[in-house]
Amino acid sequence: MKDGHLRILLAGNPNSGKTTIFNELSGMRAKVGNYAGVTVERKTGSFSAGGREIEVEDLPGVYTLSASSAEEKIAADAISAGDFDLIVNVVDSSNFERNLFLTMQLAEMKMPMIVALNMSDELEKEGKFIDTPALSAALGVPVIKTTGFDRRSIAELKNFIAKNALSCPAAHFPWKSAGDNILTRKIAEISRVLSDALPAPFKSYSDWMAVRFLEKDPSVTASVRERAPHIYGAARGRAAELEAQTDETSESLVAAARYRIIDNICMPCLRTRSRARADFTKTLDAVFLNRFAGIPIFFALMYGVFEFVFALGEPLMGLLESLFAHAADAISASWPEGSFPLAKKLLVEGVIGGVGGVFVFLPNVALLFLALSILEDSGYMARAAFLCDRVMRRFGLSGSSVIPMLLGFGCSVPAIMATRSLKSRFERIATIMVIPLFSCGARFPVYMLLIPAFFAQKYCGPVMFAIYIIGIAAAMLLAKVLRETVVKGEDSSFLIELPPYRLPRAKTVSIEVWGRTSGFIKKAGTVILAMSIILWMLSTFPEKENFSRDYAAEIAKAEANPALGAAAKAEKVSEIENAKLSEAFDNTAMGRIGSALEPVFRPLGYDNKIVSALLGSLAAKEVFISQLGIIYGSGSGTSGSDMTLREKIAADYDTAQGISILIFILLTAPCVATIATTYTETKSLKVACAQFFGLALIAYCAAFVFYRIALLA
Repeated sequence: MKDGHLRILLAGNPNSGKTTIFNELSGMRAKVGNYAGVTVERKTGSFSAGGREIEVEDLPGVYTLSASSAEEKIAADAISAGDFDLIVNVVDSSNFERNLFLTMQLAEMKMPMIVALNMSDELEKEGKFIDTPALSAALGVPVIKTTGFDRRSIAELKNFIAKNALSCPAAHFPWKSAGDNILTRKIAEISRVLSDALPAPFKSYSDWMAVRFLEKDPSVTASVRERAPHIYGAARGRAAELEAQTDETSESLVAAARYRIIDNICMPCLRTRSRARADFTKTLDAVFLNRFAGIPIFFALMYGVFEFVFALGEPLMGLLESLFAHAADAISASWPEGSFPLAKKLLVEGVIGGVGGVFVFLPNVALLFLALSILEDSGYMARAAFLCDRVMRRFGLSGSSVIPMLLGFGCSVPAIMATRSLKSRFERIATIMVIPLFSCGARFPVYMLLIPAFFAQKYCGPVMFAIYIIGIAAAMLLAKVLRETVVKGEDSSFLIELPPYRLPRAKTVSIEVWGRTSGFIKKAGTVILAMSIILWMLSTFPEKENFSRDYAAEIAKAEANPALGAAAKAEKVSEIENAKLSEAFDNTAMGRIGSALEPVFRPLGYDNKIVSALLGSLAAKEVFISQLGIIYGSGSGTSGSDMTLREKIAADYDTAQGISILIFILLTAPCVATIATTYTETKSLKVACAQFFGLALIAYCAAFVFYRIALLA
């Protein structure tokens, strides 16, 4: 306790509801999900209760404190530091026995702790309950029931912490209930050896260190070896005697003994009511996890998500397009003639044309996040990871890699950070390298712009689905190549909790959708706005004063031609305006840069406008839309202004070029933030550069092949 403030740690398994409780306690909006790897760093918040200010820290969800992964090390280091007043161990009541393994490890440290039995309502639906007084007596610490989304339950937890944080007892050392056997005797012997070498304040930790020594915990063994080599030798000798006498590793002996302790002192506290409800989770899993039907069901659900987004998103997007078009027209009409013309062009073409071109896809993005959040909160996404494990191993990865990859559909940056949960460095690097091939939320608006521009409405859903499948297939093939060549090594073990199926909770889903959608809005209002202004300047200056043709006269002649119908007249005017736009853009700084690079990309079917948009997308993929909106906005006239950006793109490029652009956007190097995260996580400039240039080369080759095939079709 510092300055009257209390500090508590939340520790628990993945999917125990720990982060939900953290959000409810602190009012923060940390990511909540149904699989491991969600909390990849320590998150801190605070709340007030009982007249005290209480700081709460959400540790990464872990199954063990063995410190063999980055997440486990973060949690173990935070607890070992001891700079807190209380540990709140969140236990999933519906998965009681599995969660207690971590509880036993925490109890071994003899630190002040309370156990929060979360999701007790889920357990009671199965006709079971936990005898909390009996469990409290067995562990020697307070035990309370919680429900993450029940405000009354959270209020009781807050008050309990405020009143009892400084008086909570340390848990019983659980090994005292294990009886007298060869393992407990060796633990006692090693404890005495370590105690003799420890300073007085730390002697109480000798029992815990003895257990961790037998588990070959890297932090404990390294510390003893460095500070007291002779003590390390004596302790290691006793561990070797144990292994020789039992013909088993000391780690497996400790793990098995922990589960026996759980069975003896904790499981009797789990009671069954006389009338139990049928287990619907097992019934549904028989279908969704079926060996033959599971994967097809998964793909069918993903296909349904894209159809859902297109069906509901298109009308809403049309409304936003009209809104921004009317805003641009209103500003143009009301702006004083001759007053600050450049400011007017910047606002209409740079801001509305650039940022507005991205904002119109907000409904589609929100609907995609809504569908994915529903699948997550229902418990299905954990099953998707489990289903993919068998497939992933054929490509040199494990099911543990699925979790970061699924997160990659939202954003590559947190997905790459989530690879910290992988125990194998080789698998982690391979996973980081391929995560950008899982289409992030930033690519989704680009697809929403291009696919309807080149394909009929009835084909939009299938084409979107095909784009995502191509990305996944490319990721798997690249992972296979990497694992068999430059990053050979062992796979990570895969362990995942399968939560019970539940109806998605409106609050959870709304928080998740708002969190992701607001991130999209903030990005459009900051990064994309800044890039739009920069790109507008580069795409406007130097302005061309003398054109090769009298475009105004040609437009007037076309509009006055009585032989042309209304549709033909509008098409002719649009063609003339686009010709003027191209000539004006060719003279600008960005047009010249694009023209210089155009020969490199001409085999893919790109002109300098597409090249400049691809260059802008390195900052953020949505900037691709901004740049095209700026370019086409700057050339629109009275007639052309009635055309949407999609229609202008469709008029300038054919389907083969559209397919080529889609494939390049899908496979090319990610944004600079992703590359920076790769460097930060791997501490290797070589890996970051390999990711950037390698994916760019793959994208170029694939786009070339698809373009040539499309031309022949």
